[in-house]
Amino acid sequence: SLAQLWMSWGIKPAALIGHSIGEFVAATIAGVFSLEDALTAIANRSKLMQALPSGGMLSVRLSASEVEKYLTPEVSIAAINGPQLCVVAGPYEALELLQQQWEQKEIMCKLLHTSHAFHSPMMEPIVEPFETIIKSLKLNKPSIPILSTVTTNWMKDEEACDPHYWAHHLRATVKFADGVKALWNDKPNYVLIELG
Repeated sequence: SLAQLWMSWGIKPAALIGHSIGEFVAATIAGVFSLEDALTAIANRSKLMQALPSGGMLSVRLSASEVEKYLTPEVSIAAINGPQLCVVAGPYEALELLQQQWEQKEIMCKLLHTSHAFHSPMMEPIVEPFETIIKSLKLNKPSIPILSTVTTNWMKDEEACDPHYWAHHLRATVKFADGVKALWNDKPNYVLIELG
């Protein structure tokens, strides 16, 4: 809605980037999904996620390379939001242990208010069912370039039209900081507008 409002004022995006579910929004603005298909995808994605065991997410003021030193098989980096800002996700007990370790070292961290461990191994069981849903939708080549936060490159037409890309997206780390950096390096004269 906000993107459509800006476009009605004559502000047309030259490129798009989205954080997590925001990449579906970017893809809808770029015409990869129709609005109806995007809503179908998001509603089903949410339904599948809600059926999974609950989990948590913990924001931490560390670089991805530093965070990796603390990870266990059940906890992963869900999002890289800045050079010194990551989110890890996994079972609550594992996150509590990490939080205690970081707080003992006076590393700032905060448990986020979420119901599940998004973009973590806990999402694995729904990747395949979600891909089946995406296969039932019509996917189109983007009419506006999209910077993928999965690959941190410009989304290729074949990726945009690949149900596996969108299914794997819910499990993949959101590399937002690297995506913004790639966008900025490629198009340094862009003016960025955040909508959300």
